Amino acid sequence: MTDPVFVDLSTAPPPEGSAPAHGAPVPPITFDGPAGYPDEVIEQLTAEALPIIARYPQARSALLPLLHLVQSHDGRLTRAGIEFCAAQLDLTPAQVASVATFYSMYRRTPTGEYLVGVCTNTLCATLGGDEILRSVCEHLGVEPGDTTADHRITVEHVECNAACDFAPVVMVNWEFFDDQTPESTIELIEDLRAGVEVTPARGTGPVRSFRETERDLAGARPPLVEPAPSAPPLVQPPPPLAEPSPPLVEPAPSEARSRVEATSQPPSPLVEPAPSPLVEPAPSAARSRVEATSQPPQPDPEPEPPETPILSRHWDEPQSWTLDNYLRHNGYRALSTALTTPPDDIIETVKASGLRGRGGAGFPVGMKWSFIPQQDSTQTDPSVPHYLVVNADESEPGTCKDMPLMLASPHTLVEGVIIAAYAIRAHHAFIYVRGEVASVLRRLRTAVDEAYAAGYLGTDILGSGFDLELVVHAGAGAYICGEETALLDSLEGRRGQPRLRPPFPAVAGLYASPTVVNNVESIASVPAIIRNGVDWFRSMGTEKSPGFTLYSLSGHVTRPGQYEAPLGVSLRQLLDRAGGVRAGHELKFWTPGGSSTPLLTPEHLDVPLDYEGVGAAGSMLGTKALQIFDETTCVVGAVLRWTEFYEHESCGKCTPCREGTYWLVQLLHRLEHEGGTAADLDTLADVTNSIVGKSFCALGDGAGSPIVSSLKYFRDEYLAHLDHGCPFDHSRSTVWAGGVR
Repeated sequence: MTDPVFVDLSTAPPPEGSAPAHGAPVPPITFDGPAGYPDEVIEQLTAEALPIIARYPQARSALLPLLHLVQSHDGRLTRAGIEFCAAQLDLTPAQVASVATFYSMYRRTPTGEYLVGVCTNTLCATLGGDEILRSVCEHLGVEPGDTTADHRITVEHVECNAACDFAPVVMVNWEFFDDQTPESTIELIEDLRAGVEVTPARGTGPVRSFRETERDLAGARPPLVEPAPSAPPLVQPPPPLAEPSPPLVEPAPSEARSRVEATSQPPSPLVEPAPSPLVEPAPSAARSRVEATSQPPQPDPEPEPPETPILSRHWDEPQSWTLDNYLRHNGYRALSTALTTPPDDIIETVKASGLRGRGGAGFPVGMKWSFIPQQDSTQTDPSVPHYLVVNADESEPGTCKDMPLMLASPHTLVEGVIIAAYAIRAHHAFIYVRGEVASVLRRLRTAVDEAYAAGYLGTDILGSGFDLELVVHAGAGAYICGEETALLDSLEGRRGQPRLRPPFPAVAGLYASPTVVNNVESIASVPAIIRNGVDWFRSMGTEKSPGFTLYSLSGHVTRPGQYEAPLGVSLRQLLDRAGGVRAGHELKFWTPGGSSTPLLTPEHLDVPLDYEGVGAAGSMLGTKALQIFDETTCVVGAVLRWTEFYEHESCGKCTPCREGTYWLVQLLHRLEHEGGTAADLDTLADVTNSIVGKSFCALGDGAGSPIVSSLKYFRDEYLAHLDHGCPFDHSRSTVWAGGVR
């Protein structure tokens, strides 16, 4: 056992405003306003709250939506709002306040009609987000977090907003405004102040007020009727990148798999009966439109593509998100097939396909499903329900694949949810969506409503006897909720903090019941597998990483966006399709799977982008978030921003992460802005080593990954910061430096 190392980190105090004084007393958190609402307000809010609470098997799960609801009434959280939520859910005000203060979307100060958030995470900051925020604040005469004197505009910086492919991004009431500059953002703000109707780049209509948007997040109103788009969608499906690989040798078959493999193709879809009666709340506009017309006959099957794109094949079509459009492209045919197949055979089909989780860890999806206690098991208690939870809390910096999928083709996810729930014998499913994407929530809720109206959700689906209730649940701003057990705690109406495992969610997950948690893309890939079979899916990708996937390409690249390709494609191939690194520049470093994966360099351009290839190169495939940085980018500055993100998003549960990320920020800030000594680099490595592998969950490992890898590949650049701070001109890395990217 080695002697303990004592590190002096007090040689320079933290810069003013960068962080609170460590160890200083923290003032108590309070909520202002009266202690209660007038009777008429309570009556109104109660009428809106009760249907929200009724969606959940346990009432406390409605806490986050109810907090959104009271925030929509007051423009912030007040004492009265806290008391109301406590009374509705039989909680104490302290329990409600403890949850409310954990999430960044809940505000304790008055908020203007429009909340303008400028992303200043690494990628947006590198491409110009810092300059946008500075210019906006100077123009309005406010500081970040302040509201203008006319109470119209509140400005703040935000962390990653899952739109890195269109960076720099500004959000207005959690709606996307892409490819911004200081001038365009100031013009946008002046339009808002003048009462001009503005429409986001990707959305479901004009920007709504802060309070109206909060009502949407709460689910207090039905989904909006969307107008026909005036221009084609921004997301374009890329051309195929590689020839399909030959089918692979499959593992030894189980009894269920033998039944699956007995036929070369899935059975023909059933003729769909008329929609069954619904057991849902009052119909929305979307459902009324569907029910007003008789269900059209399903068109003839569309030929299935032998290669990518698969998921993104129809994203560029007008109103691609509608049920009618989805049905034209084999929509819900896989569901008809699945409902005539034993659930165990569905699990074995997905297991045999080799589909691996697309959320970061790459765990086999079918194997995760098989961990759920099966109906014929002697260990199974039939009174204990099973649950399916879809992790749509896309928050990993650089990752921006799930949001466009849900915007462009939400029914792909809905159909996958129904099939997965049927396979694991769940009758209640949830899609947990990050709250900061209001348009995605509206689009998804509209799709769910259409599915109910068409008989694909609810009771006796397609006459099969299978029932399923599906709830779209809005989060409230916490990166840690991307960790599956923290997500479950959040869904139960608690602070989103990771759980100790075992027990694993398959044994004791949501409400202590067997639960499967899968990523959006993982579930959305299932219908195509059921329609086309195992061999078709395994004809793409590599032996251990079969199939197709979405790669998020962002940063200093000519055409950033979502590129669907077989697993195993290289960054060089993707860059060829994306027009290469921006003109006049060259690749310096990149992330293969978001900020929590070790950095790679140009020498890794030909590494196969699958789980095994990237792992062999010393990194992780993760979420396939390929952030591209050219030679104008300061590595130390980039790593500092990522580390600030992890410090901000640490849930505080464990000491290594809570304390370690704080000190990492201080060290990196000193190196970037003031200089330092060679000993600081050793200290940086020591503190990082105290976090990696020692934190309660993987957030600590993610915080350490860019530091360890950047010291490995760019130590000379760290040394160049000593004594004088950063030698880079950060303005050269912006998108407007030297023209278009």
